[in-house]
Amino acid sequence: MSMPAPRKTVLRQRAGSVKRSLAAALLIVACLASCRQPPAEPPVSSPASHQSVLQGDPLILSVIPVESPRSMYEKFQPLKYYLERELGRPVTIVIARDYQAAIADLASGAVHLSYLDPAAYCEARARHRGRVLPLVRAVGTNVAAARSVLITKDIRGIERIVDVRGKRLALGSQQSSFSYLIPLAMLLDVGINVKDFTSVDYMQQEDRIALSVLIGTHDVGGISESVAKKYAADGLRIIKRSDPVPQLFLSASSVLPKADREAVLKSLVALKDKGILASIERDIEGFVPAEDRDFDLVRIMIKNLTGLDYIEYGPKTVRFAVLPLYPASTIYQRYEPLMRYLSENTGFEFKLVIPKDFDEFLLIVKSGAIDFSYQNPYIFAQIDREYGIKAIAATLSEPGDEAGGGAAFRGVIITRKDSPIRTLDDLKGKRVMIVSPRSAGGFLSQKIFLAERGISAEKDLKIIDAKRQEKVILGVYNGEADAGFVRETALQMIKDEIDMRQIQVLTATSPLPNWPIAWTKKSNPALAQKVRQLLLALDKPEILKAARVRAFQAAQEAELEALKKY
Repeated sequence: MSMPAPRKTVLRQRAGSVKRSLAAALLIVACLASCRQPPAEPPVSSPASHQSVLQGDPLILSVIPVESPRSMYEKFQPLKYYLERELGRPVTIVIARDYQAAIADLASGAVHLSYLDPAAYCEARARHRGRVLPLVRAVGTNVAAARSVLITKDIRGIERIVDVRGKRLALGSQQSSFSYLIPLAMLLDVGINVKDFTSVDYMQQEDRIALSVLIGTHDVGGISESVAKKYAADGLRIIKRSDPVPQLFLSASSVLPKADREAVLKSLVALKDKGILASIERDIEGFVPAEDRDFDLVRIMIKNLTGLDYIEYGPKTVRFAVLPLYPASTIYQRYEPLMRYLSENTGFEFKLVIPKDFDEFLLIVKSGAIDFSYQNPYIFAQIDREYGIKAIAATLSEPGDEAGGGAAFRGVIITRKDSPIRTLDDLKGKRVMIVSPRSAGGFLSQKIFLAERGISAEKDLKIIDAKRQEKVILGVYNGEADAGFVRETALQMIKDEIDMRQIQVLTATSPLPNWPIAWTKKSNPALAQKVRQLLLALDKPEILKAARVRAFQAAQEAELEALKKY
């Protein structure tokens, strides 16, 4: 099933001068000319060293048209010659008509290998499961994980992502990670939906998106960072980069015999020729075998954006839910290394579950579908009061990252710098945006702090539930609220999106005990004890650094119990 568009494409004919229309027409003609299907024979001759006699049926390699077909063909031609030398059989490059055709051809066995976008791979795997197999992913500087970017023309008026409301947006295919899925996720993370644009158009190739922004047909576009760099000298400017996303290089059809798949895999892993690798992408240093779980982040993003659930769970899968304090991509980057560590040391497959909001987190934990959960202390107390879970460890934050010596965290109350609010009493009767009524750093800590000073959050303030830390900060910045409640460290998460000089901290609250990891009592007690031991003994700097914690400690059960009264 293809991912649905958020709404029907709005097509608008843009009035302009004759000169601008002519320039646009010429550019479109040039683009279309470069996008014709490459000839069956290579446009350049085979290298002199490529003299071996090739035998057997051709190995067919399909390539999705991220850029123009001719450009994609030329990128992969050196790889074609390399595989022919290594395998002793002909290799044919086929440029897929579109993403859907690429998926169908790979599943049916009409092609043997396919260069697929991660989102297209996840859809193919869900629709055709055993017929689509991950083969290799690229490694190297800025390649093992790629980024999506939001772009605009290098003119004044659009400086940050918050400036794109009311503009014209260009996106790519709805099966594309880097020109559709991730750009939409970046926008939603700051509370911007497709309905906030005057028009949204979808294009098959990222080159066309870049050109459309450059000639002024669209104001904003979503493409991969590698394509955006090609047009930087022409005046294309990046206003927002995504977190890194694992990049699939090749998938294989199950129709290709196992021995042939292994031969291709061996050849690709052995490839070190910088010229061949750079032809595909400048920073590629080689290939490593790909695992299906490498692309679970993309599946989570698809589920939270569209509702389509492509996530695979096996009989030994352990579900580890994380409260979505931050965007899914940020949570994944932080905790996936921990999941792999637990998997390697328990014999089970630990997988992250990242719900779209606090309410969904509560629902799935209480439903019994989760084995372990990681949440703020207030939500832990709420769940434990109704469902019964057990805290097995808690985090110690990095020194200086939180108040309370790392064993605690706190919330803050923010306003605009030009706000007339100067004291806590000034908050009475004002619009106050909160993360959630269930947020410890974005509501409970402020609620307790104000109650101790004679102010009732529920009675004296006009509460607005924003559901996300970023949306609270943006709401205050844009004047949608007079004040906001957020976790102290959340201010660092959005410092590049707005002018933080316009935000001031009215006050910080008293510390709360740090986040506990809980066993939901769904899985066996022996596994819970093993996980606790592994967490408390964890001393791998790369895993702790990724998770932004100094260590794990025993849970503060008495302090967690005290929160149940709220």
